[in-house]
This record gives sequence, structure tokens and C-alpha cells, in this order.
Amino acid sequence: MSHSRKHVTDKTLNSDITVGEGHTVVKVVSIRGGNICEVQKPNGEQTLTIIPAKFNKILWIKNGSYAIIDKEDDDPKSKIRSSIVNILSKDNIKELKKSNQWPIEFEDQVDTNKRTQIVKQKVVKNDDDSDDDSLSDLMENPNHKKHAFIDDTDSDEDDDEEDDE
Repeated sequence: MSHSRKHVTDKTLNSDITVGEGHTVVKVVSIRGGNICEVQKPNGEQTLTIIPAKFNKILWIKNGSYAIIDKEDDDPKSKIRSSIVNILSKDNIKELKKSNQWPIEFEDQVDTNKRTQIVKQKVVKNDDDSDDDSLSDLMENPNHKKHAFIDDTDSDEDDDEEDDE
């Protein structure tokens, strides 16, 4: 395993990330498949970026997460304009805000995400307080075969009633 892949997780999660010259903080809008994703810049422009192979099966990007990209390529023939340099975790976002490197345009979106998470947690807490503690809320495991359930208690009671007559 090469050095670049071996220490990717450690560099992303434990190092101080700064936005250098030619780098831009972006929000991931959608994953297009393979190693291509669509990102939104602070000015609202959306472009395609490539996810480097060093992130494959080590760090995952989901819609709504934030990343840092390289300077854009001005080649009109290419649809993919840049590549992702770093994937930002919550701790990295906090550090960028403290150092005033976080774009103002994304400030509201992060706060909105926090508010929705708090509301969801309150809803979950209220659901736990209910008197219905049944397992019907759980999803079925699609990997298990469905078996027919035979209730033997009814047939035993019928046999007992027939014996009494």
C-alpha cells in the first residue's frame, strides 16, 4: 500500500486543514457514480469534480457534506473541472470557522443542518416515551426468508374441547 493511501484517514481526521491558494470549500450536491461528484461553490455555481483514488474505500462522501477542491481547470472540452483535496469532518469545519476561512454562504446551511438534527433528536426522545414498546417499528431483515407461522394453541384447544364431549 502506498504512503498516500496508508495515511489518508489520519491526515483527514487529525490534521489541521487550511484553505490554501487555489483551493475552494464546496458542498457536495450529488454523487454521479464511480469517482465523480457534483459540487456547489460558495457563489452557487455547480461543477463536476473527481474523487481521487486515495479516498476509495477509506473515506466516504455523502450528499450535503463539505470538501476542499483544487483550482479549476479552464479546459472547455472537459466536464470535470477539478479534484477533491480534502473531505471535511465536523471538527475541520469548526476549525475553519474559527480561523475565518469558512465561506459565509455556507454558514446558514450548516446551522440549518444542526437545527434539523436537534429537532429529529427531540422527536426520537418523544417516541421513546410512548407506552407502546412493541417491535413493530423495526424493519424486517430482507436477507431472511419469510416463514409461515402456524399457531398450534388453537388446534390444541379444539382437541381438548372435542375430548370433553
